[in-house]
Amino acid sequence: MNSISLTLRDAEDNVVATISGNFSSDDIALLQRFVDAMARVRNTALLQRGLPAITNFHWSATGMSFSCQPYTDSELFELLHVLRHVILSQEATSFEKVAALLGRCFKNREFSDHLKALRNLFENGELSSYMQISVGGQPLFDGSLLRMWLNGTQYHTDEEKAAAWAELEGSLEAENARALVMNQLHSRVKALFLLEHVVNLVISKQSCA
Repeated sequence: MNSISLTLRDAEDNVVATISGNFSSDDIALLQRFVDAMARVRNTALLQRGLPAITNFHWSATGMSFSCQPYTDSELFELLHVLRHVILSQEATSFEKVAALLGRCFKNREFSDHLKALRNLFENGELSSYMQISVGGQPLFDGSLLRMWLNGTQYHTDEEKAAAWAELEGSLEAENARALVMNQLHSRVKALFLLEHVVNLVISKQSCA
């Protein structure tokens, strides 16, 4: 077992807590696989030029309109391909499993709160902390929207979810729906990078042991 200690700091670089935990060789190997998977995410075209997100939205006589930098289908499909190993919960290197491993090894209240915040960012997106808008009963800044899209049109072909997505897309218009999807993916990638930061600290400490 590898005994590893980390110092947690806040945004002003003040020490919040010092946490310690024990990691097996298998744990470290899994964390390294996660880092390797994240390197593939960083190398995608969308990440290289800056992952788009919603920058503004407004209401008009014709409905809502969301502003988001455009992206091509090929860029989106490349990103979705490399994200599979880190966003699908059944994958060994998923956000869910890596966060759970860190939570088991570092039993600390402040760190648990940090992981909870990361999980909310990953699941529901950044805007969900500030506002919520619903269309036909479907929250737009919520993990259920991305799951509907992924399971109905991308990673799986669930007919019910595909029909629900088509209805929502019809209400919002295609470009607005694309902006919402990318905004949710943007938050997931941000949460993954923040988790990766902790993972890299663990690996670097283990390397120095």
